[in-house]
Amino acid sequence: MRLLNISTHYRSSLILLFALGMGAMIGIYFPDVAHHLAPIGQIFINLLFMIVVPLVSLSVTSSIASMTDLKKLGVILLAVIGVSAIMAIIPSLTMISLASFYDPAQGVTLSLKDPISTDGGHMDFVKMLTTNDFVELLSKSNILALVIISIIAGIAIGQSGEHGRKVAAMLQSLNVVTMKMVSMIMIVAPIGLGCYFAATMANQDPELLTSFARAIFLFFIAALIYFIIGSTLYAALAGGRPAISRFWQNVFPSAATALGTSSSLASLPVNLRSAQKMGLKEEIAEICLPLLVNINKGGAAMTATLKVVFIYAVLGLDFSPEVFFMTLLLATLYAVIVSGVPGGAFLGEIFIVTALGLPMEVIPMLVVIGATTDAMATVINVTHDLSATQLIEKILGKRLTFYSNNKTSSALD
Repeated sequence: MRLLNISTHYRSSLILLFALGMGAMIGIYFPDVAHHLAPIGQIFINLLFMIVVPLVSLSVTSSIASMTDLKKLGVILLAVIGVSAIMAIIPSLTMISLASFYDPAQGVTLSLKDPISTDGGHMDFVKMLTTNDFVELLSKSNILALVIISIIAGIAIGQSGEHGRKVAAMLQSLNVVTMKMVSMIMIVAPIGLGCYFAATMANQDPELLTSFARAIFLFFIAALIYFIIGSTLYAALAGGRPAISRFWQNVFPSAATALGTSSSLASLPVNLRSAQKMGLKEEIAEICLPLLVNINKGGAAMTATLKVVFIYAVLGLDFSPEVFFMTLLLATLYAVIVSGVPGGAFLGEIFIVTALGLPMEVIPMLVVIGATTDAMATVINVTHDLSATQLIEKILGKRLTFYSNNKTSSALD
């Protein structure tokens, strides 16, 4: 029965991986057939790009706008977002550090029809983060600028009282419709991505598949190191040796649930119980954990970093200092914003490709990495929600208790 439940949770990932595997085999052994399949894959990729702008804009704006009481929750939100951002940067640095010693590509390169320019080692961050015309926000090429303006719009709507609530309700409805469109497109994802991957792998070196195995192996090593050392360090900062002991005594039910369900949300009830057993204040855990479940995604940040490092390696591109800092920014945004978008399947892959100006051919490769690392990434996401709660209690414990008492008093009045 347990095996059946696990297979149910991973069904879509398993189907997708099977389709991508079949596509790779067709591309390697039957390249002529793969070239004929290319238009099918291209149609699917184009559908994703057509929906990405409204998806990003509506999802980010409506999510932030729905945080109704920003003034009362301001201190909590700042602490949660700040801790989550730091806990996204640290695993990203861990992944980059290990990748600098162990190159998953091992000299294998991806051959593309259109060559990638490597002479632009310098990135124009102004153009990446902003545009000089509103119309340009409607282009997938300016996805980072779209995220930034969507955050500002969401905050403005949340602070606009009754008028803001009307706009938020409309955006929420539009977001539901957009998510339904995404779900309709994703029905054909295995076929579309399988065909696209077949065309990409046609005439490629079969050794490229081995590079995936090396990249995934690198992820699990990095994730295991970060899980053990990072968790211990966070607990030590939160409360020294007693906090370390409480964390490791109570974290495994949450880790097992995350591994079995591959869902941070499904693990929330177990996480709340683990927080109680760890002795975390109930009023703090009940406020912070539901917020953290959507934005504290260190495992997702690690996966995003691996995707960038791997793709730059197989494309033979220079991982310059500018790309390094851009990777940290992308991983943080990916963790805090993109990965928490409900129903935003493959949004992360499109986010990375468009932000860095990478070729569309790499999207199936990013999907392979994301699908195979999802379970371990979820374990980190879930368990470090507990770590983040420990840290927030240490930083803002008194203020959160004061807020909770005022909230209770207001309810009684």
